[in-house]
Amino acid sequence: MQEHAPLSKNSFKSLTYLKAVFICVVGLLLLLVAATPLLVHGGIALSDRFVFEEDLTEAVLIAVLLSLAYLMSRAYHSAVAAYKRKLVRLSEDKKQLTDRLTDIYRYVGSINVQLQEINAVFSRLKRLPENRRQFKHLLSLFGNKILGMVNTDWVTIRIFDRRFFRTIVEHREVRLTCRVAEKNIGNRTVVEGKDVNGCVVVKGAKDNLPIVATCILPVDHLDKQETILLQTLVDEIELLFIISNLYPRIKDEMNKL
Repeated sequence: MQEHAPLSKNSFKSLTYLKAVFICVVGLLLLLVAATPLLVHGGIALSDRFVFEEDLTEAVLIAVLLSLAYLMSRAYHSAVAAYKRKLVRLSEDKKQLTDRLTDIYRYVGSINVQLQEINAVFSRLKRLPENRRQFKHLLSLFGNKILGMVNTDWVTIRIFDRRFFRTIVEHREVRLTCRVAEKNIGNRTVVEGKDVNGCVVVKGAKDNLPIVATCILPVDHLDKQETILLQTLVDEIELLFIISNLYPRIKDEMNKL
């Protein structure tokens, strides 16, 4: 059975007012019914042939007044029922709006938490990676932050060559209490965008790079906000990898100047 929200105080006041008006009108009609014998004296002559006797006149007036009272009662109950239905609809709309606002606040709260996690990653990047070893250290940092944003047992960050699908760097971060179920996900499968049972793969959005950075998680799906944030992290990983490989060459060129 569907439950409806309780009526507000203002709603009860309106119903009480409507009830008071009904009681007053019906009371007046009943008072007229009771006073009919006093108001009617003698018969009512419509013509020489048609004369309503006093008793008949009283009976007709009483019947008319009682009919009016009955019609007033029906109208009152119909108005009250319609008013209550309207209040129930308003209460349901209010509940839906409240639920939507709650979902929005929850969504904004989750976004704020995840943005704080990303900000915590970027705020620790005081120095760009100068070599492969420093870059791998950053992958561990990124992996821990991803586990903090997504409810999953492990995450694999992989970078491979776009042309030959050869893995260049791979790092897996695992929660301490979890075991890793091996997933054989080929690099070609990632590039071709094929579905992988039991896993979600987020890859770099830039198609003109010679490398592809991917983030593999053992989940069935990701929320929209999680996908956006992970996409941002994966794109950042690609750029940091390029920087870590170009840094020694740029440093040598600068030293020659």
